[in-house]
Amino acid sequence: MYNPAVMIPNTFDLVIFDCDGVLVDSEPLANRVFVQLLKESGKSVDETIYLQKFSGVTLPDRISTTERELSWTAPEDFLSQFHQRLSVLSEKELQPVDGIHELLKSLAVPVCVASNGSRDEINLRLHLAKLVPFFGNNIFSGLEVSRPKPAPDVYLAAAQAFDIPPARCVVIEDSIPGVMAGVRAGMKVYGHAASTPAQSLREAGAIPFASMPELQEILARNYSPAIQE
Repeated sequence: MYNPAVMIPNTFDLVIFDCDGVLVDSEPLANRVFVQLLKESGKSVDETIYLQKFSGVTLPDRISTTERELSWTAPEDFLSQFHQRLSVLSEKELQPVDGIHELLKSLAVPVCVASNGSRDEINLRLHLAKLVPFFGNNIFSGLEVSRPKPAPDVYLAAAQAFDIPPARCVVIEDSIPGVMAGVRAGMKVYGHAASTPAQSLREAGAIPFASMPELQEILARNYSPAIQE
């Protein structure tokens, strides 16, 4: 049971990782499949713009927004085609984010994953990136709580499962909805400035970083274990 006998500034007891764009470089693959399916149904869009536009957004929200903005209706098999093609592409091309293995090995506190993806999707990506040993079953899906990101529910569920106060949790994110979720949960958020500009992450409430080695140095400087009675 967590017992905050002494609260030390700049400390944390749990690191919560988003999955896509933080642990694995999957956002470009998902975006490529989405844009290709759109093209096949008669709508051509800019792949780069869509990557930035929908980073961290759930697939249902991505579809509904696109339907509204393009006056388009998704074909009945759109979801099944998306998941099938993304699975095949991921098997071939999915890579872990550079430096993530070294970062995870350096952490002296528990870690978990909190993503808007489904549990099956998260498990597949962790398996392909050889990250399962770091996380085991410590997986939290935004589809299994009342509201996905940008609501704080999935991050609060992770903190509650570890019995750690939100103020002593660190969130690693790369999207604006994810940063908003972490901030709303009352957690310190670090933003991976890969597909989202650093300034946008900062304005949403995150501390931007450019690479996992940089984040590893930041966390090492800010980690001091709490004194327990």
